[in-house]
Amino acid sequence: MPIVDRLPFPRKYKLKQGVVLLVVLAALFGLWLRSQSRKALGERVIIHSVGIERYDTQFVEINFEIENKGKRAEDVMLLARIYDPAGDEIASKLFQIALKPSWKGPRSHILDKMTRPLKPGEKPYRATMELRTR
Repeated sequence: MPIVDRLPFPRKYKLKQGVVLLVVLAALFGLWLRSQSRKALGERVIIHSVGIERYDTQFVEINFEIENKGKRAEDVMLLARIYDPAGDEIASKLFQIALKPSWKGPRSHILDKMTRPLKPGEKPYRATMELRTR
């Protein structure tokens, strides 16, 4: 029986140091670019005049003004939180809205899934709205 020497399959080659360096630099550049785009979104989209419009034991409706200073339409994620006078969170909700370019106007949103229901006679104390980046 003849002896056949087989080549190792698949052949493994080490990456050159230059290729590894380029990959690391590309990853760092991507992270920097991503952080810059998040900062720019925070400058283009402005939220103000957050308040509580009406409430009951099972829901709270908040109203706010939002402004898109950019020249293109934006889909933004917003995090709304409602607090009681002791500083505990009553309700929070993450939702997405679409904004037209160069638009400013009022919006309202209902938070109907509460962390805990409001007690009879209790009022929500404070509402906050936060822009969330992906």
